[in-house]
Amino acid sequence: MDASTISVVGTRLARYRRMFVAERCLISFAMGIFALLPVYLLSIGRDEIFFGSISAAGMATAILIVLISPSLARQFSVRRLAPIGGLLYAAGCATILVNEFSGVRATLPYFLSYMLQSGGWALHFTVGSICIAALSTDADRSSSFMAYSAFSTLGVTCGPLLSSVLTRFAGLDTLDMFILAMLAATAGSAFSSWAAQRAANIRDADIPDNASLARDLFTLLFSNSAMFFVLVLLSASIYTTLINFQAPFANKFGLRYEIFFGSWAIGVVSSRFAIGPRVSRGAADRILPLLLGGMVISLLGFHYSPGHPVIYAVGSLATGITYGLSYPLMQAEAVRVTAPQSRTLVQIIFSLSYFLGLYLFPFAAGIVSVHLGYNTLTLLIAGLALLQTAIALLGYRATRRKPASTVAGNKG
Repeated sequence: MDASTISVVGTRLARYRRMFVAERCLISFAMGIFALLPVYLLSIGRDEIFFGSISAAGMATAILIVLISPSLARQFSVRRLAPIGGLLYAAGCATILVNEFSGVRATLPYFLSYMLQSGGWALHFTVGSICIAALSTDADRSSSFMAYSAFSTLGVTCGPLLSSVLTRFAGLDTLDMFILAMLAATAGSAFSSWAAQRAANIRDADIPDNASLARDLFTLLFSNSAMFFVLVLLSASIYTTLINFQAPFANKFGLRYEIFFGSWAIGVVSSRFAIGPRVSRGAADRILPLLLGGMVISLLGFHYSPGHPVIYAVGSLATGITYGLSYPLMQAEAVRVTAPQSRTLVQIIFSLSYFLGLYLFPFAAGIVSVHLGYNTLTLLIAGLALLQTAIALLGYRATRRKPASTVAGNKG
């Protein structure tokens, strides 16, 4: 292709990527609104353990969706699956709304709602990442993941912040916010549907009919990518604790949870755009452990933040920066060390690891917060970050001892 043709193709790919980024931002916005669900449940007589229980049910659904996603992708194609996640999430929002407006507030719909939301997010999270990778080259994949993750976090943080403004000054209530979440997820699905139907490159992400899924997945679990599966599981455990238990934590200690979400958003988004390109070009085996070590220190700030809003804000900002840079770097590294024909599958395992932490850990965090207190919970997540740092240091050292031929592809 000549230079003008390459330029046109690159412009189209960038436009399609933006549609998927917009979808991620809108569905993440809906998730951010539902970060207030624990507070709402407390207001109607439920407790943190109940939320942990419905989160565990959501985890089971999310993991099931991720496990069957290779078969779904093979049978229906990535193109057809792309908009389904947002629609499932919207259905989950509608379920809890029907339950609340009916006045019954039965227990089962809470579980069903969270299972639909979790399944929808799992499908979107997995297929959306696959589409972003398919619409990126080796040269811009890391920066694409940085942007994708940045707008994901922007959506999650804008959800509770806008909810706070609208409920305080516009006279709206929590159920009105859940309606807004449903509309946002539906709009996101429309964006991905438009892009998926027009982007020819997405066909490259389909899994060949002759692929041996069980064998290939098993092989990847013992490949150089395995370390990143463990790291993202721990990262998701930290992330879900910060997001889902932030409002109860702040209310208990007289802090404003808006400080966290605002500072977190600034740290994550600004770092991914301002520092992210440099990080993606650097030596990941040095940068990633350094970022994770910094996260240990920033998370300890939450332990010492009660009564100190400044420490709370600084700890939130620093955690946003370290998490914001380390997470997409893990994802890019998992793809980088994988042969091109296995990159769709490695992202599926990456998603599975993410959802194990995202939905299973709140149950443990709920038990710790109720029986041992939030001071213990803050130390626990700092300990998880310390474990991450150790795994990254040891894992990269072990990888360097392996033959270079085990690492396929260029640095993404």
